[in-house]
Amino acid sequence: MHHAYIDKFAYQDSVVHSLDARVKFIAAVIFTAVVISLPRTSFAILFCYTVGPFAVLVLGRIPLKFVFKQILLVSPFILVFALSCPLYDKTPVKIAFGPSVFQTTIGWMRCFAICGKFIVTMLALIALVSTTRFSNLLAGLRKMGVPKLLIIQLGFLYRYIFVLIDTAQHLLRARAGRTLRNLGPKQEMKTASAMLGSLFIRSIGTAERINIAMQGRGFNGNWRTISRLKISNNDYIFGVFFVVFIISLYFFASTVLN
Repeated sequence: MHHAYIDKFAYQDSVVHSLDARVKFIAAVIFTAVVISLPRTSFAILFCYTVGPFAVLVLGRIPLKFVFKQILLVSPFILVFALSCPLYDKTPVKIAFGPSVFQTTIGWMRCFAICGKFIVTMLALIALVSTTRFSNLLAGLRKMGVPKLLIIQLGFLYRYIFVLIDTAQHLLRARAGRTLRNLGPKQEMKTASAMLGSLFIRSIGTAERINIAMQGRGFNGNWRTISRLKISNNDYIFGVFFVVFIISLYFFASTVLN
């Protein structure tokens, strides 16, 4: 599993890819905060907010199939939380959808609001990661004053978690090649425990070799990138469009909800 799997589309060339990482990160944070702060009854407004991330994904030539696949991978964690809302809040409420009026509960409204906000914010996050190289993003965060230790930890987590995944896949492949029958639950648990122990020992040895290699290459804790981070005219134009988009939807939401 290559470390560029998550942001493999970040190495393309487009108008969105050329924007400064700091501008896109700030826009993604503001957009996420605005979406999360929306009332649970504003489904129509929430749908309007999807225009922004979709526009970025289309301009960045990011396949929508890849986007929805990433959303589905993490959706079970949110669904467990969202589907629990109807269980503890069964207060009846009526909602109007055009000329039709439906009877539901506040719990179900919260469930749909959580799922909708999750999808919209995930679109923004995937748009950020898929149009920004992770090294540029780390360099941008460092220039924005994020603690150096946190930057180093994020860089190591991103790059070397895949080394651990590769090692685990090798262990599973080796076990599958040596297993001819089902050993039973007790023996399977014993084998899995031994595999976890082996993986832990291998990870320690791998970490030591990585540390020696990094010291040999003069790593001093600074995350460097070939690209130069510089605010250009395109960044200012993007910032203006983003502010107009957010303010327009805010006043539109205030008019509709009031």
